[in-house]
Amino acid sequence: MTSSMGKEDLSHQVEKSQKYFNKLSLFFYDWILYGIISKYAWGCSTIRLDEHYRNYISNNHLEVGVGTGFLLNRVKFQSGDVRLGLMDLSQSCLQKTAKKVARYQPEIYQQNLLEPITNPIEPFDSISINYVMHCVPGGFKEKGIVFKHLKSLLNENGALFGTTVLFQGVPKGLFAKLVLAIMNKLGVFNNKHDSLEELRDCLSSNFSHVDLQVEGCTAVFVVKS
Repeated sequence: MTSSMGKEDLSHQVEKSQKYFNKLSLFFYDWILYGIISKYAWGCSTIRLDEHYRNYISNNHLEVGVGTGFLLNRVKFQSGDVRLGLMDLSQSCLQKTAKKVARYQPEIYQQNLLEPITNPIEPFDSISINYVMHCVPGGFKEKGIVFKHLKSLLNENGALFGTTVLFQGVPKGLFAKLVLAIMNKLGVFNNKHDSLEELRDCLSSNFSHVDLQVEGCTAVFVVKS
């Protein structure tokens, strides 16, 4: 199933989604998302997410859609020489995460992922985009441009990895259906048309190597050029 949205519609949905990422909501964010929803609604435990990070993160890493930096802050890098970038549209998310990982002196990039990345940024060896794409407006026909934009920041042989919650063609329990309905109604999520097939097509059109698995209703992926 596909969705078609104009630029004005996309911009409106971005603004609608972003208003929920404020200091108050971020205070409860980790406990609600990683303590309850990820495991019991999305079917993807924090243990699985930590493993995904361990397998693919590098010492030259860009975190996209940073949230509170919960997963990133749990990472043990291979050495003390770390270059870390943080990219998000939300200033609140960037500030909270930057404070949490201040020991790495992170580079900060405030960016709408649907728009071209015009800042002169040195490429990274790994990029993560965890639980982000289901919040981005449009179907994968529109929001798939995010992967094209991020690909320009990825070194040759680098890995882009992440997760996203799907709506179509995946098993969903009653709790997942309830949370998805609420999140889409509020405009926090924009994934009513997101399917595994369209995600796979989107990733394959931008990357030569695609590893895509499903945990509950969560797509867990890693791609390389």
